Order: sequence, then C-alpha cells, then structure tokens
Amino acid sequence: MLRRSVSAAFALTFAGLITAAISPAHAEFQAAHTPATASHGSVAAAIINADGSLNNATNVRKSWRASTGRYCVQLDSSVDAPYSLIQLTPRDERRLPHIAYRNPSATCWWHHNTVAVNVYDTNTGRLANGGFDFLAL
Repeated sequence: MLRRSVSAAFALTFAGLITAAISPAHAEFQAAHTPATASHGSVAAAIINADGSLNNATNVRKSWRASTGRYCVQLDSSVDAPYSLIQLTPRDERRLPHIAYRNPSATCWWHHNTVAVNVYDTNTGRLANGGFDFLAL
C-alpha cells in the first residue's frame, strides 16, 4: 500500500515538472507569434470623427471624409494596410462601417497605404456620415 502511494506521488510530481517545463515554452511561442510582433509591422489605432478628422490616433498619418459616408484612413509606413487585420467599431448605433478598399483606391485619390471605409445608415441602407473606431493589427 505504501509503495503504491509513493509511486503515485512520484508520478504526479513528474507530471507536474513536465507541465511546468512545457508552459513557459508555449507562452514564449505564443508571444513570438502575436500580430503586434509579426514582421508585417506595428499596430494602428484611431478614433475617426463623422467629419473625417482624427480625434485620437496612433500610427495613423491622416484621415479625411472623401464624400458622404466615404472615409479614408492613411496609415503610417510601419503598418502594412494590405496585410493588416482591421476592426471597425461604429460610434453611433445606427451606423455600420465596413472596409471598401485596402490600398490604393480611387476613393482615397490613390494615396499609398490607405484604407477606404464606407459607413451605412442601418435604417435606410444608404451611405451616411458617422464616426468610427479603427484598429489595424
């Protein structure tokens, strides 16, 4: 009986050591492959007002409203627009922003490294002015 208890305790201790050794290695692997540290570039974030101006931004050169409901966000050269994962969040519950073009587009006058965003009114389904939060990883 004592022999089984000692064997079980030894097995549990050994399993705990293996788990402890694997966990940091897994964490290092995950940290090395996060989007922020990937070779594609940095993270860009901005709050875009309904008039197209920047409210607050990181790694965003400029933004503007091209026409009603059509916006352009030009990213810093450290962020690669065509390969970025982009998330848009409306600042008004009746507006729905979506990515129209990543780079370059006639909407944004063929500027390099820009993202064209269209914003629609959810009630009418037509283009409408509306601010949004922009995140590019």
